[in-house]
Amino acid sequence: MQFNLTGKGQGRLITLNRDSFRILLSTLVLTPFFATAQADDGLDSEQAFFLELPVVLTASRLKQPLDESPSAMTVIDAEMIRASGFRKLSDLFRLVPGMYVGSQKGHSAFVSYHGTTDNYARRMQVLVDGRSVYLPPFSSVTWDNIPVLLENIERIEVVRGPSAASHGANSTLGVINIITREPGILAPDQVMVAQGGNGVSDLSAMFGLSSSLLDQRLTIAYRADHGYDWSLINDGNRTRMLSWRGNYHPNANDSFDIQLGYSEATRGEGVVGRATSPFRDTQSGYDYQQLTWTRALESAAELRVNYQHTYWRYDDIQTHIPERFNTDRHDIEVQHSSQWHPDNRLVWGAGIRSEKVDSPLMFVVPAPALTQKRVFAHDELRIGDAAVVNAGTMWEDDAMGHSNASPRLSLNYHFLPNQTLRFGTSLAYRSAATVEEYGNTGLIADHPVWAQGGVLPEKMHSREIGYMGLFPDIGLTIDTRIYADHLSKLIFVDPVIINSAVYNSFKNMYQLDFRGWESTLKYRWNEFGSLTFNYARQQASCTSDGLPTNLWHPNIKAAYNDLLSGCPKIVPVNSGSLLLDHRLSAGLLLSAGYYFQDEVRVLDAQYTQSPMHRVDMKITRAFGKRDEVGGGEVSLVVQNLFRDTHTEYSSIPQQGRPTLDRRAYLVATFRY
Repeated sequence: MQFNLTGKGQGRLITLNRDSFRILLSTLVLTPFFATAQADDGLDSEQAFFLELPVVLTASRLKQPLDESPSAMTVIDAEMIRASGFRKLSDLFRLVPGMYVGSQKGHSAFVSYHGTTDNYARRMQVLVDGRSVYLPPFSSVTWDNIPVLLENIERIEVVRGPSAASHGANSTLGVINIITREPGILAPDQVMVAQGGNGVSDLSAMFGLSSSLLDQRLTIAYRADHGYDWSLINDGNRTRMLSWRGNYHPNANDSFDIQLGYSEATRGEGVVGRATSPFRDTQSGYDYQQLTWTRALESAAELRVNYQHTYWRYDDIQTHIPERFNTDRHDIEVQHSSQWHPDNRLVWGAGIRSEKVDSPLMFVVPAPALTQKRVFAHDELRIGDAAVVNAGTMWEDDAMGHSNASPRLSLNYHFLPNQTLRFGTSLAYRSAATVEEYGNTGLIADHPVWAQGGVLPEKMHSREIGYMGLFPDIGLTIDTRIYADHLSKLIFVDPVIINSAVYNSFKNMYQLDFRGWESTLKYRWNEFGSLTFNYARQQASCTSDGLPTNLWHPNIKAAYNDLLSGCPKIVPVNSGSLLLDHRLSAGLLLSAGYYFQDEVRVLDAQYTQSPMHRVDMKITRAFGKRDEVGGGEVSLVVQNLFRDTHTEYSSIPQQGRPTLDRRAYLVATFRY
């Protein structure tokens, strides 16, 4: 028997089977009756979740309360990360309204917003402590290679909408900024181990040391699992990572933040029955170095200089066509912020980035090193007690013959105490990836590329109206917005014929319109329980913005028209999440997550993904004093509790579709 909860318009909002519906409903109804449960000394009460709005930094580069940010934002804090039970960084973005989380294989996750995605997800800027992990040659993010332990994350700030005014090209859809804990935060050392179904085997340890001049933290970790429960592909993985962060503060005005990290991974690759892709292991490595000097100046001004270096390598040598490539990036940026009037703050700066790709297979003719330049400024102006105007822009030279300015303007109006309306508009650009402009391979490659060059940057024009309401008396926060985004000059594959051979080139061929509504409701009934509900309803439409070079070819014409006709399915009409976090009794915690999504077809997928209705649950028994020496907890995590059989993304043109079966594992943490 099915329970169908259908909203107005197209698409099902929720579909649950009988058992799923009963358990989920019982959990939500009965939870508030545990509100009188008292915690022991080991579970110190947290500050009321929504008595004050979080202060965010990512949207404008200025510290602002959430209701004065120029863009819609979602903040995922450490408590939400703990409650989710997720062990993969990419999964956390299921808690963001309108966000799509997919995976080409069990180890190849991608995260995008508003549907314009394939397995490279090129339009979402991703930062870790301000350091970009968005890498050439595909302008993609290798999520499982990022050496960040979830327990080290203080919060994640997600800008939902274009943010090129603050973070430049490739912020076309938004920005994810993962902010890790400062090493000076007092916390005991800890060891964590996880073991469970489908080969889940994780181990990590964190060590800290503080002195009057230097605070530091070392993290080492190992993570492994068998990938999807799908016999057609080989997608197990093993990842080792190490990171160190130190903060040197020789005096009251200067601080030096130093970060070093490394990860190496073994990933399974291969497809059953495909001679060109036998079962094998590939190797990848990632390392970074970052130094940030911050000097406090007079009159609340600040000077910040940041240098970062990242290196990524990939080796796939056990196949018929060995593939190796590495990327190297250096970036330096200077930023100055000041408050030159009680009602006016300004941040401005400049940066230069150099990146190089080396791949004998992908670039028979080597791609040039690119040196990109940028200048930015953002101004916050208060008009009385009720209005805040944010205005900013960034000018960039992408080193491919294009320079663009990306302006943004917003007005936040506090029409009542704790009640805010936001009106905003912005322009943003995405520069072509290295392979889209310079890719060239021989025909021996599985997907031969010969880019014709001359690709123009994609352009996004976004408009939004948002509302944020804070109701501290009842512990409720509401954040909602409506938006209209227009993306033109979309870069897409353009098959070309050279000397009777077919190569993949790239061309500006489509324009897309996205319109929708997003909302987040957060409710805390007391210091022991909270509920977070995210919902997005969105629509997409496509029109032509250019024609394939060989439109006369029937297969090329069919593929071109297929995307135009199937465009509405590149976003799920309805999607969202529900996260419950409750302390049942002294030392006993329960959390549950429900994630739903209508059918969706990723741009280069072989088929449409079926609707998803997934329930995860986590039960934790804490002992000792939480976050103190001698404390810890043991948790049971069950993912896909009711064995939803939705299909994941796949570009493999064979029978069978990948699914994530029910998966359970135990997690034990001890602090010493």
